[in-house]
Amino acid sequence: MGDIQYDEAAADALVKASTAAAEKLRGQGAGRRSAVEQGTDDFSGAYATRFEESARIEAEDRPKLASVLDDLGDQVNEVTAAAKRERERQADLAAWQVRQDERDRSAAGSPLGVFGVSGGTGFDFKPSETPIAPPSISASFSARGRTRTGDGTSGGKSSADPDHLRSFGSAYRGLDRGADEKLTTLRSAWHGFTGSCGWARIESATFLTGFDRLLEENGEDAAWAERIADAFERAGGHGSLSNATLDISAATELPAAFEQMLDPDLSPAEVAALWAKLGYSKADEDDLKALPIPVLNRLGNLEGVDYWARDTANRVVLKARIAAAEEEVAALRNTIAYDNGTAWGKAATDLDALEDIRTSLTDAKGGKGGKGGERFLISLTEDHPPLAAVSIGDLDTADNVTWAVPGMGSDTTGMSEWTDSAQHLYDQQADTGPANRAVISWMGYDSPPKPVISGEWDFGVLGSEYAKAGGDNLAASIRGLDAVRAGDAPTTNVVAHSYGSTASAYALTQSGVHVDTFSTVGSAGLPNEVDEASDLNADHVYSGQAQDVWLIELEKGDQWAWTGRLSAEHGQDPTDPDFGATTFGTDGETENGPLNAVEDHGTHAPDDHGYLDLNTESLMNLGFATTGHAERMTDDPPKGPTAFQQSLLENPQWTL
Repeated sequence: MGDIQYDEAAADALVKASTAAAEKLRGQGAGRRSAVEQGTDDFSGAYATRFEESARIEAEDRPKLASVLDDLGDQVNEVTAAAKRERERQADLAAWQVRQDERDRSAAGSPLGVFGVSGGTGFDFKPSETPIAPPSISASFSARGRTRTGDGTSGGKSSADPDHLRSFGSAYRGLDRGADEKLTTLRSAWHGFTGSCGWARIESATFLTGFDRLLEENGEDAAWAERIADAFERAGGHGSLSNATLDISAATELPAAFEQMLDPDLSPAEVAALWAKLGYSKADEDDLKALPIPVLNRLGNLEGVDYWARDTANRVVLKARIAAAEEEVAALRNTIAYDNGTAWGKAATDLDALEDIRTSLTDAKGGKGGKGGERFLISLTEDHPPLAAVSIGDLDTADNVTWAVPGMGSDTTGMSEWTDSAQHLYDQQADTGPANRAVISWMGYDSPPKPVISGEWDFGVLGSEYAKAGGDNLAASIRGLDAVRAGDAPTTNVVAHSYGSTASAYALTQSGVHVDTFSTVGSAGLPNEVDEASDLNADHVYSGQAQDVWLIELEKGDQWAWTGRLSAEHGQDPTDPDFGATTFGTDGETENGPLNAVEDHGTHAPDDHGYLDLNTESLMNLGFATTGHAERMTDDPPKGPTAFQQSLLENPQWTL
């Protein structure tokens, strides 16, 4: 018979830990009531009701857990007392046995021993041989779950003060940290008790799991309140939001209807149908802004969704991404990554692009040559740098829509400059086009760099990899407009510059893609498989080309387009008479007087001599082409070689 396994010090530590935890939980009542009162201030509607329900459950569960912990301490004390009695019983029995053994020996040597009579005197009763059973320990607690969305919240609106909700969340998290410290001590004490007090009989012990769950529910209440605060802040602060919107913003998972719409395998038409079922209208802009950033990021680039909604979503995302990029750039300045320039350079480029996209959203009303046109951010991707598209004019209602597709060397660090080019086209269209029109500054693909970058040759412009990917993206954008404007289709046009014409041609050879007009300027060549203009899914094809010049020439003209047409994959010149496009003039000589001639490959050039600069013959003709006035376009006179080129032809010995 050995000593029982029961460490009274470990038992005492558990009693102290459970008592301290119970006191902490019970003592938090006033603080939690105060936090809830602050959170419910200016909080009304179904979500406020849910918030109060959660607070009531917490206020009921926490004291229950405290009582369980108090009772646990009492039970452990009872077990400790029982263990003490059992040890005393065992000690008494052992001592008695020693005495009894001595008496037995004495009896063996006594004259009366033969009669079984010991030599001792008096009475020495034997202690009980029945072990004392340990009292059972039962400490069960289960925290209840709390409903934060679902039945009862889908209709109507709720209002809240985001600052008050954040104060609630901060206070709750602080109180939870205090309780968690006691839980940590309690968990350690329990493990110490169970490891060194095997004599104790444990019937049920779910209090630690229940304690964990209680704090998890509290933490989710705080996070839930903060998500609601985020939603109201994205929507502009105070006011009311639909409960349907909050069901999305406050939840940790998207509702099935929204998740279904974001399925990447859906066609734009299928997306449009699902979007219509959600019931959002332009009057719900604040509700849309309140959706979580990851949802807005996907929504803003989803073909088939109304463009006002995409603009609303993308502007919220743009603001958030600029703030995040600023923090990242600042943080990287003090790291090794800044020293070698790699990570910092990438982050800095992203920030430059995001800031220039923001600049491009500034309306041109009253600006240089500007004739108005509200601007919409209809796409903003997560690429590095991001891709983007800015519409000048409302795509949801425009009677005439034009995609302006840039060429080689373009990215969103130059978004505002390309949007200026699109603005020039929009302004030019005002002379002959409908008042309700839109031009899309479409920086929607990765373009190849110019052949010479920082002294290194890059011939991506001669390949088709960039163009095919860009064509897929442009085709998706065209299909998206068709889906949104089904039954109310506008006139559609594509105006493409340089390598943008290559990418656009790949788009316009895809099934289900069609535009009314396709115009190229300074084309880097169309795919070789496009033998003639009729191979493109466009009713009319127009093309303008300035005088081809070489980089070493002093004469002014387009120094890059011809190099793109040297490609073995896209060497088709859309100005070739055999191709069948309608060519137009770019040299500035018109019957109504001179205009600026195109003297550079760019769309913006010094002294306004680029393809899309104001007061150029090129821009005037593009305005006519995209508004249905081809009869007013000026012809393209035949272009021979420049004087320098002619001299080389006449003196071949000069060439290398």
